Amino acid sequence: MEDSKAFIIVDKVDLYRLGISCVIQNLHSQSNVMSAFSIKELKKMMEANPEATVILDFESLENDTLDELIELSSKHPLINWLLTSEFIDESFLLTLSSSFEKANFVLKTNDYDQIALAIKSTYLGKKYVSSEALQILLNGHIRKSENLAKKGLLTPTEQELIMLFAQGKTAKEIAELRFLSYHTVNTHRKNIFRKLDVNNVQELIKYALKNGLVDLTEYYI
Repeated sequence: MEDSKAFIIVDKVDLYRLGISCVIQNLHSQSNVMSAFSIKELKKMMEANPEATVILDFESLENDTLDELIELSSKHPLINWLLTSEFIDESFLLTLSSSFEKANFVLKTNDYDQIALAIKSTYLGKKYVSSEALQILLNGHIRKSENLAKKGLLTPTEQELIMLFAQGKTAKEIAELRFLSYHTVNTHRKNIFRKLDVNNVQELIKYALKNGLVDLTEYYI
């Protein structure tokens, strides 16, 4: 006889909750399936079911809740997590893979077999990430490695100048600020353009922000 398992579905779409409930029942007939509609409700259900499997549509919750979910995971180490979404966001996935390692991920648009495998893997404590998400993670890590390699080509002075350009400083202003000649700053700028394969300051700023050569907070100073 199967042991009873608890599942908490966090999703505001009635049809999807019903569909996931049916998948769970097909996989494990002795299941207690519950629904939560907020972090507050989820916390209460997790307290009452410390070994549950949480199947959570991240887009159904309020903004900036990933950190709160990570904290919840650390407080409830026996809870298994499956996050779902209709779309794949690379920054979300990278955060998920680096800071929320226990969480699995599947697309809501995946077929029945993939979703069933994701749920089963999750409640068995096995790792599962959809193939589409794995490819995005792989591409992100490859690009990060390439960007680090490019950043390694830049001298400390060039990296500092990129930050100053991102803050909106002109070459003349940078020369005055750094006690350099305009000619020296212009030479550095040309070298930066060549190394990063950009043609002007606007392209440089876009490249630097997109690829993490400067922090967004530095850009808005």
